[in-house]
Amino acid sequence: EVAKYGLINNINFFEWLEKYGPALCRGDKELQQKAVIRSCQAKASIVAEDERELGNRTLLNLGHTFAHALEAETGFSSILLHGEAVAIGITLAYDLSFRLGLCTLDETERVRNHYMSVGLPTNPNDVSGMDWNSDALLSHMASDKKVKDGHVRFILARGIGQAFVTDNVAMEDVRRTLDHAIFSSKHG
Repeated sequence: EVAKYGLINNINFFEWLEKYGPALCRGDKELQQKAVIRSCQAKASIVAEDERELGNRTLLNLGHTFAHALEAETGFSSILLHGEAVAIGITLAYDLSFRLGLCTLDETERVRNHYMSVGLPTNPNDVSGMDWNSDALLSHMASDKKVKDGHVRFILARGIGQAFVTDNVAMEDVRRTLDHAIFSSKHG
């Protein structure tokens, strides 16, 4: 969740997390305090601008379309914690953004590498005991509460710190992203 604030609209914060994330996760109290303060400030700023979630506040859902589908497929069990699901979801959102030509492979890999450096999963197959299926995940997405007029809403990125909201994503592109993530890590 902390990295999300850099990925939404603050590349400088994300770069700071790339540098200090592992130490932060090892328990450096000063770094933890700075990360929490910056995250709270970022969230407060976004919420203050959009109290009714009609615009930029939706950006706080970066990665959550994928994450909620993953959580639903696990039955919301403890084998996949919300933060882990969000890390995978954000990685998939960047993968989809790359697939759509919105961001570079380098940016996508930076996101993946950051989450890996702090010990978070970046692929559905990082969750043990699950046999993932794109059709099941797509079904969960289609029944998400954020579906509007039959369109699944995604938060995608034109780069690190450049997130945006769209409900104009072909589900076939989402399927290819999921298939690639599920298939490549099993057979690669």
